Order: sequence, then C-alpha cells, then structure tokens
Amino acid sequence: MNRLDRIFVGVVFAHLAVVLVHAAAHGALQILPAIPDAIFIVLVIMVAPVAALAVLRFHRLAASGLLAVAMGASLAYGLQGHFIVSGPDQVAIAGSNAWTLLFVATAALLGVLELAGVLVAAFVFRGALRTPSGPVGPSP
Repeated sequence: MNRLDRIFVGVVFAHLAVVLVHAAAHGALQILPAIPDAIFIVLVIMVAPVAALAVLRFHRLAASGLLAVAMGASLAYGLQGHFIVSGPDQVAIAGSNAWTLLFVATAALLGVLELAGVLVAAFVFRGALRTPSGPVGPSP
C-alpha cells in the first residue's frame, strides 16, 4: 500500500467517524431525515466510501471512481442541505442547544473531508490510469 492509498483509507475512516458524530447530533437535535434522504445517507454517504475501501486493493480504478462519485454526491447533498436551502437541516437556523455547535462543526468538517475525498480519488484514479495492468514485456 503506497502513501496515496493510506491517505485514501484515512479520509474514508475520518469521514465515517465524522458522519457518525454528525448523525448523533442530528438525533439529539431531533432533525430526522425523510425516508428518501435516509436511504441516500446510508447508501451513498456511509456505505459507498467503505465499499470503495474493499475494492481498492484489487481494482484501484473502480475504487477511486466509486469514492469520487460518492464523495462528490455527498458534498453536493450536504452543501445544499446544510448551507444553501432553507430547512430544518440548515446550520444557520439550528437551534441554540449544546448539540448545535457539534452539528455545525461536523457539517463543515464533512464538507472538507468530502472535498478531500474527491481530490484523493482523482489522484488515485490518475495513477491507476498511468499504471499498466497487464504483464510487462514486448508487445506482439
């Protein structure tokens, strides 16, 4: 495992940890997602990046593509839900509560980690494209 792969793994685990803390803040503040949102959150934000880890060792191109799509979609979803569209999930209107600071901080940190995930995935993808996958030797 090279340095970039270790960064890939670190970003995924850091993202998962922050997602879990953010979910706890959501629960404590009683900001619960609708069913379609919950499905997206579980499948795209939580499961897909971890699935990319399982694929990384065997197919770097697929793993980096999956991570880039999952983190990009997560970033777009989080930006619109937490910072752009007015609603119960927006950080500007979160109530004054002990959990509010944690909610706002984790929302911002998720954006940073998701952007980092997209960038790391792009570098891994680029490296996978440059690395030949077949046997080395003269071509026929």
